[in-house]
Amino acid sequence: MSEPGEGLTDEQIAAVCSRSRRTYIEAAPGSGKTTVAAMRFGLHRFTGTAEGAVVGLSFTRAATNELQQRIRLRWGAQALTWPHRVMTFDAFLERLLGHLLELGLVKWPGGLTAVTVNDTWKGRARQKWGTRCPTLVLKGRAIAVGTRPARQDSHVEYADFVARVNDGECTHDEVRAVLEAALDLEDVRGAIARLLIDSIGALIVDEIYDANRLDLRLVELACLQGLRVTIIGDPWQALYGFRGASPDLVPDLVAAQGFVRLPLTRSFRFSTDQARTLSERLRQGQAVTLPAKVLVRPDIVLAGTWKQLWECPPSVLPASFGTPETTNAAAILLLLDRLTTTTLGERAVFLPDALAGLDIGEEALNRLADPLSEILESMRGSSDIDAAYRALIRTVGEESTRLFKRKHPTSIRKLELIRTRLLADGPGFVPGLTVHQAKGREWNDVGVRLTEKESSLLSTGLRSGQESHRRLYVALTRARRATTPL
Repeated sequence: MSEPGEGLTDEQIAAVCSRSRRTYIEAAPGSGKTTVAAMRFGLHRFTGTAEGAVVGLSFTRAATNELQQRIRLRWGAQALTWPHRVMTFDAFLERLLGHLLELGLVKWPGGLTAVTVNDTWKGRARQKWGTRCPTLVLKGRAIAVGTRPARQDSHVEYADFVARVNDGECTHDEVRAVLEAALDLEDVRGAIARLLIDSIGALIVDEIYDANRLDLRLVELACLQGLRVTIIGDPWQALYGFRGASPDLVPDLVAAQGFVRLPLTRSFRFSTDQARTLSERLRQGQAVTLPAKVLVRPDIVLAGTWKQLWECPPSVLPASFGTPETTNAAAILLLLDRLTTTTLGERAVFLPDALAGLDIGEEALNRLADPLSEILESMRGSSDIDAAYRALIRTVGEESTRLFKRKHPTSIRKLELIRTRLLADGPGFVPGLTVHQAKGREWNDVGVRLTEKESSLLSTGLRSGQESHRRLYVALTRARRATTPL
């Protein structure tokens, strides 16, 4: 095993070796934050500074797996032997709810003390279109079913929700709703505080700017119990306000709990002066001008929305249409997945949602491979999109027991967009992703599809306090060599 500090910059060494009980590592794109997180995890683990278990938290399974791999690579498999672990924040919250149920501080319907937590209700419960959706509320100590306002969309049907909750089933959203309410109870806060003290010595939270109000309350509680707490993130890359993230509250936490700020400013991502200068000027809020002409074929095209990507030339193949909200949309996503898999070697984004919505698994998807390929081939040779749509619904319907809605113009339009790609000439497709899907990733050469408003923002300079500005910043800092508009 190499020496802990070998190959690290002075900034990284300072961040890894910080002796402060409250350390805030502000990491610019490509500055090695995951390396620093892994190093700091191992340092706590093997030097005894944690005075207990070392726990790493992140907000996605992909980020969690990446951090686990980095820790094993640097420190060996023994670094993650129990009780030391890396987990998603959702898994951490699930454990907290289970602890409260066992103690009887909150009571599940029917007195259950163990529940099954799913990622989504799609594929598990009936859906109903509307502007309200069921949720869990706390009435005294009792967990009960209530409703909350929601955007016009397909939501889990109320009666089915009640039945499944009574059977001990919920999703991570309901876990969060219960804990948010329960934390207002003094004895609940005390029980969670004792659990933190008894089970964690050092806490490392990656991507702190993705945290919502509940997550930040728990990080604050960990600080108040004297745990060693490290938070890592970049205010310029906070993108998940639409999911409830509260990046504006992070500075308050940092100030109130006396975190020591340690910046990571040197990026290892950029291999050209153009890429390096672009990143620096964007971060400084200065005006920038992108090259007017695409000099090389990009490795990826990024945009703020899937709609923007489908407006690109046919040589760009977007990896999704967005989250499929109907069985019809799910079937179309399966068809797109077949195209992305056979041409790009990549699965369609939101494929798991489509499978859940259709209530089918990987085996069924494998059986559908050849029939879906035949539909794609028929679309190359015929402009009869209605016939292709009927064949698709019939084919997927042989595997799924879900009901399909009547044909909608939106479905036909999506198939027409797929057909434009099937008829495209050229050496092959360039994949298209939204900025949200591209966060944390990098490519050699990146094309960006900008709106007029986004282009105008570049002429005046970006501000980290605006999410639309941050989304643009993330898009323009993914390239190692060059970023060009498309």
